[in-house]
Amino acid sequence: ADMCNIAKVHRDAMREALVCAQEVTSKLPRAIDDNDKMAEQIQTSRENATQIITQDFEQLHQTIEERKKTLLSEMKAISLSKISALTLQKEQLMKMQGEICRYTEMTSHI
Repeated sequence: ADMCNIAKVHRDAMREALVCAQEVTSKLPRAIDDNDKMAEQIQTSRENATQIITQDFEQLHQTIEERKKTLLSEMKAISLSKISALTLQKEQLMKMQGEICRYTEMTSHI
């Protein structure tokens, strides 16, 4: 009778183990499918993030290039303005020098 009970308990335990294994096995395809979907979402998110970062970098680079051109133009304009002002000063100095020379010639006879 004891051996019979042991065999029954063993058989019941094996049945429970089989039922558990069947439940796990039945859930496996869904788990694999969910895992695949998750992996796909992660890949899509990674691609989107890469695209956004690339666009931001390109936009930043373009902004830097535009600012560089603007600064160069401004520096050129400032340089031309200074050259123009210096040229005007040089002309005024030469005019004054001419006047001083004439004044010196006029006063040298005195």
